[in-house]
Amino acid sequence: MNDSRDIMKQKAIFRKMRFPEDQELLYAIHRSYDKEYGLDRDPEEYKIQMGFYSINTTIYHPMILLIGDQPAGYIRGYDRISMSSCDIVLMLDLVYIMPEFRGMGFGRIMMEKFIEFGQIKKVARIDLLTDLDNESAVSLYKSLGFKGRNRHQMICFIKDNKELEEYFEKKKQISG
Repeated sequence: MNDSRDIMKQKAIFRKMRFPEDQELLYAIHRSYDKEYGLDRDPEEYKIQMGFYSINTTIYHPMILLIGDQPAGYIRGYDRISMSSCDIVLMLDLVYIMPEFRGMGFGRIMMEKFIEFGQIKKVARIDLLTDLDNESAVSLYKSLGFKGRNRHQMICFIKDNKELEEYFEKKKQISG
């Protein structure tokens, strides 16, 4: 018996974003992300980001999961060169599921499709960073074959961003 989740999964489309056609979809995702994380970004930043995507389509890979015409999730990755092996590596920069679509398996669907994308591109591997306290993400990544490494992410802000600095400080206090 199909429930509404199965029907949504059957209607799900995962594809690389196209600009400028997908600008409203990207705006909707950014507004949701910013609201959830308490960020107050100028919409002009979104336009700058879209401009970057549109001129760097061969190395930057913003991808969207659509249910009908509604954005359900977003993955952003880019190509980089591994300095140790000189291989092309796909760096997973962001995975975001819209709140109303969480807990339905869409994160797994997007990650599986992103891995397939990496296989088609013939990259050596996919790298990602995640917060260790994000247990559901860590569990998902491990179930898909990702392995952890003992590294500590450090950030040096060049441009003042008080909101982001406060966010990282809150995460640090929560995570220990």
